[in-house]
Amino acid sequence: MEETHKEIHKKRVLSKKATIIGIVVLVVIIAIVSAILLLGKKSNETELNKSLEEMGKSFYENFYYEQIGTSSDERSNLLSKFTTVGIKIDLDNLSRYDNGKFKDEISKFVNNKTKEKCNKTNTKVTIYPKSPYGKTDYTVKTELDCGFDKEK
Repeated sequence: MEETHKEIHKKRVLSKKATIIGIVVLVVIIAIVSAILLLGKKSNETELNKSLEEMGKSFYENFYYEQIGTSSDERSNLLSKFTTVGIKIDLDNLSRYDNGKFKDEISKFVNNKTKEKCNKTNTKVTIYPKSPYGKTDYTVKTELDCGFDKEK
């Protein structure tokens, strides 16, 4: 009978250990699923800013810069007037650039969290030319209008 008590006691201890391990595994699984769900709903603000910046650079370097002035002196003179105010290019203008080159990219301009589409005139990239006013002498600032500021 003593062996039976020992066996029963052993089974209870094993059962308690199994229960504790099961609970720990369940908690870990819940934590992982929660983390995936929260990360899956992350903001796409950074991605949209990067995309807007790349489209603005392409527009400026491959179109605007080529159209402004006929000589480097003339370009420098004209671009120097925009060093502080910048050259603003909104999504609406980018959508018409190069026969709709960015149409598919612009269609992705939606806030993932709120599902709010970006305003095509208020969402813009600003190019700030800087000396010596070459094709890639500038800084860029982006501005999104799709509800990201409301989230913060």
